[in-house]
Amino acid sequence: MSSIEISKEFTMPRKKLRKELDQLAAQLTDELHLECEWQSEDCLNFKRSGATGQINIGKKEVGLAISLGMLLIVFRGAIEEKLQEYFDEHIY
Repeated sequence: MSSIEISKEFTMPRKKLRKELDQLAAQLTDELHLECEWQSEDCLNFKRSGATGQINIGKKEVGLAISLGMLLIVFRGAIEEKLQEYFDEHIY
């Protein structure tokens, strides 16, 4: 198993943050075939064969953690880069 962890402080309204995270979830579904589901107002879980993770919204920080199985480890760098890029462009 290999993991990716990303966190970023935010100042945007929570409603807008949720909207941005919904768009990220849609991308994860399309590109990585992950099943995404909000478990609570502040916790988005996602999974597929070979990957599990979640996004948690704190008071001032949003964090993403994903564990990749053997089949996806090869793509770890590309996945991490794409996720970091999304956080940098859409979360402020």
